[in-house]
Amino acid sequence: MNPRSNQLPYDAGSGHGARWQSWRIFPAIYAALGVVLLAARIKDGHAADGLIWFGVMAAIAAIYGFGGRFDLIRQARGDLSDEREVSINTHAMAATGTVLVVVLTLCIAWELARGHNPTPYSSLMAVGGFTYIASLMISRFRS
Repeated sequence: MNPRSNQLPYDAGSGHGARWQSWRIFPAIYAALGVVLLAARIKDGHAADGLIWFGVMAAIAAIYGFGGRFDLIRQARGDLSDEREVSINTHAMAATGTVLVVVLTLCIAWELARGHNPTPYSSLMAVGGFTYIASLMISRFRS
């Protein structure tokens, strides 16, 4: 059975913690981040670099905003249509989290071995850990 043959769309927002993930917000977030990067680079005296970064972020915003006919883009922006796509998205997020934990741990070890301060990496690790724990607690409370 083809998952796309279901005439009733699957509501990925109910019960999957994705209620806040509207595909419409992603283009706005990326465009706003592009403006922030542009302003930061202009303040630093590198307006050309800022325009490049703004262009990159605007391109990502356009891909999210106008790429809705592609399954991969719909999945990336949280516009999930069935249980299979929710499962694929969950596995991709878990793999991403695992890779980030390993890379951040290696970066912390590298900085410590060189005698440098690992605070930027350990701060990212702490934010990720707190976010994970908070997400677990919220998800358990909602279910």
